[in-house]
Amino acid sequence: MNEHQYMEKLHQSTNGDMGQSAYYRDIPLDNIDSATSASHPIPYLELGSSFTIGLAVGFFIKKSFKMVLFILGFALIISFYMESQGIFTINDKVLEESITNGSKYFDYLVSAVKERITSFQSGVGALAGFVVGLKLG
Repeated sequence: MNEHQYMEKLHQSTNGDMGQSAYYRDIPLDNIDSATSASHPIPYLELGSSFTIGLAVGFFIKKSFKMVLFILGFALIISFYMESQGIFTINDKVLEESITNGSKYFDYLVSAVKERITSFQSGVGALAGFVVGLKLG
């Protein structure tokens, strides 16, 4: 089945009484070529390993980052409440240094992940998977 025949069959199925399900019933699976398989929005079977690895890394990073921020926020709220009740005092200089050290470590992690993802054979696929993983996570 060539592209012209495919388009005719598709036009008949959408304008006729057969409906789209009848269209798919009439086409044998061995006659489907690249024109029909390219119409799928995401060809899951054709995703490369670098894209899949990038997707997993991006998804994990976003989920773990959310978890760390949740725990850190909860700890800060408890600490500030306990300080307001006079249970203990927070040294602002130590808190500021801890945040600075944490941001330096985060920058190191980002650069390490970025370097690792771009070292794949298909860096573009891995980067695209990473971005999709961040979006999905």
